[in-house]
Amino acid sequence: MQALDQLEASVRQLLDEQDNLRKQLTELQDRNEEMRAELIRTHGEVNDLQQRYRALLAAHQMIGGTEGDRQRAKDQLSLIITQVNRAMEALKS
Repeated sequence: MQALDQLEASVRQLLDEQDNLRKQLTELQDRNEEMRAELIRTHGEVNDLQQRYRALLAAHQMIGGTEGDRQRAKDQLSLIITQVNRAMEALKS
């Protein structure tokens, strides 16, 4: 009888562990899907920022105007570069 009780306890323990593992799998799959969606969104932002950067760079090269104009263009470029760097960091994590 004792062997049967131990076997029953072992089976219960294995079934509980299986349930826990299934729950963990579901949670990890959900998290994976969330991270995939975030990656896609962030990638879109990076592409958008890169396009804006190229447009501003081209505009800056065409302006070649006053020192104030150049400084404003530099400031805008710095802001865009900062945003691109943030987006890249978000992609890494």
